Amino acid sequence: MKPAASSGARSVADPSEVPGAPTAAGTWAAVVATLREVARDAGVTARVHATRLTGPPGTVALDDAEPAAVASLYKLPLALVWADLVAAGDLAADQPVRLAAGSRMPGPTGVAMLLDDVSLTARDAVRLMLAVSDNACGDAVLALVGRTRVHQHLAELGLPATLVRQGSAEETRAVLRDTGTADWAAAQRALADPDRAAETSQYDPAYASAATAAQVGQVLRILWSRTGPAHHLVRDALAHQAWRHRVGSGFPHDDVALLGKTGTLGRLRHEAAVVRFPHEHPVGVVVLTRAARPERHLPRVDAAIGELARLAVGPLRLPDDV
Repeated sequence: MKPAASSGARSVADPSEVPGAPTAAGTWAAVVATLREVARDAGVTARVHATRLTGPPGTVALDDAEPAAVASLYKLPLALVWADLVAAGDLAADQPVRLAAGSRMPGPTGVAMLLDDVSLTARDAVRLMLAVSDNACGDAVLALVGRTRVHQHLAELGLPATLVRQGSAEETRAVLRDTGTADWAAAQRALADPDRAAETSQYDPAYASAATAAQVGQVLRILWSRTGPAHHLVRDALAHQAWRHRVGSGFPHDDVALLGKTGTLGRLRHEAAVVRFPHEHPVGVVVLTRAARPERHLPRVDAAIGELARLAVGPLRLPDDV
């Protein structure tokens, strides 16, 4: 069975050789039709990419070649680059990082919400930028690695530099400028006001850190192929993500391991995650959405991300002895 175009669901494995895989092109068409229906009913534009990270290759996709601004998801490829550089001996995992209160990026979680100067190691900064999406730590890790080195390394991996075009501080400055507001709370209110319909350049993949769902899926594949301690640290940080209201809502089972990173800005709600059922191959799934409505709290959209992930992961589940 030949792969379908990237705008539809597909398997890159021959279904006749993979137990439990769909056996007809119509099955994949049904999957993608359902994905589109779920997205439409939730009022979002969705880009979906799911792939087995081990075992026989297989992929399900919906518009996964369309670029999107990724918000805080930039921290995932940044973490991969950091881990690769630590593994190569170019960076020290325990390098001290000082985050001065007066100069760091504010935010609602982690160091970003604290009031005083903070000193920690690079690896702890990486853990916080992934587990609680700490903006201050994300900017610190980006400064430590260096944007030029991030871009060079991503290019060597066959990934575009746009994955990490900027950090959280630059994104915030752009949003404040675009909305004509003086602080982040006011900017969020402006973006969420349905009567104002505020826009920002940070919704545009031409100006923001951006990627396709397939490219973010490739980041997960590379990360899961690495065996070094720094890569294990990154995966462990993803396992400690504080939020399970998106992809996690599609897998409400105590014995299913979920590792992920969210990205959120105004209308944008994303998650890249790895789903591992007991005794099965892990499946990476990326769901990038842009909502039609601007409100900050759209639980139906978060639930739809979980449903999209569930539908995409389901056809790819296989026992880990296959």
